[in-house]
Amino acid sequence: MSTTGEKIYGLVAEMADGLGFADYGCAQARPVPAAIRSYYLNSLDKGHLAGLGYLHRNIEKRFNPQLLVPGAKSVLVFLAPYSLPADMQPPEGIAQYALGKDYHIVIKEKLFAIMEMLKRECPSFQGRAFTDSAPVMEREWGVQAGLGWIGKNNFLISRRYGIKNLIGTIICNLELPATMDFEPQKAKANLGSCGECNRCLEACPTGALKGEFTTDTRKCISYHTIENRDLAAAIAAGEVPPFKGRYFGCDSCMDACPWNSRNITGWGEFHSNYSILSGKGKGWWKGLDKENFETIFKDSPILRGGLENIRISVDWGEE
Repeated sequence: MSTTGEKIYGLVAEMADGLGFADYGCAQARPVPAAIRSYYLNSLDKGHLAGLGYLHRNIEKRFNPQLLVPGAKSVLVFLAPYSLPADMQPPEGIAQYALGKDYHIVIKEKLFAIMEMLKRECPSFQGRAFTDSAPVMEREWGVQAGLGWIGKNNFLISRRYGIKNLIGTIICNLELPATMDFEPQKAKANLGSCGECNRCLEACPTGALKGEFTTDTRKCISYHTIENRDLAAAIAAGEVPPFKGRYFGCDSCMDACPWNSRNITGWGEFHSNYSILSGKGKGWWKGLDKENFETIFKDSPILRGGLENIRISVDWGEE
């Protein structure tokens, strides 16, 4: 590996830390392992990915970053923490990642800043930034970049920074050293295993976690409250499990994880609507009109679910 590559690796690490990312790592841009590919295709075949149409498209691009960025040599991976401070009680019914500004906007702004630095340092730089908005297997790249392991609930877990981290990536044509080789002690400090622990599986309120590393989206509260555009019809058809007091997303499997104790306080942008959402129950959501909903939750992940889905969700199932 050239000294230039090592220098750029260090500059990215320094800037990522300055921007507040919990961690940063790098992996070689190459097709994902055959076992990961087979697992994904098997999930599709079994219908576990339900109506998430985007997960059924661009399959080959999902498995090979060089099809997304021609000439790609490196995948830079960043962890963005979103957990609430320990003294802040999570608002009723809303997943923690959705308590502030849309993470797509927040993370990409920081990734774009890093890309601008890379362009200044390396005029030949070409790359793209992603965060949960393209066919990129971000959690798998987090593993390959030495940032953690995939838990039994299919989330990336960092031994040092817990489970409540969003992931951003930059796929680029720069040849940077892989964290596994360049910082082996750091990678070792992040890696681990769930061992015999099954707390996430046991905590899932609907049985969507069918077994280790197996999520049936058709039973997942997060899928139905956020992504299901035919929620009312699906409930009427008996296809949707009770939501048990969730209105937008579900944190049960992550809250049950022992590594949840390692979460670090998330960025303020991810908590910017905390005061608005605190103490708000069913009545508040039912009384909210569409205009106020769109004004309050402009640039918020909650806008994605839509007011109609939230109104249906607040009444569906047990408290």
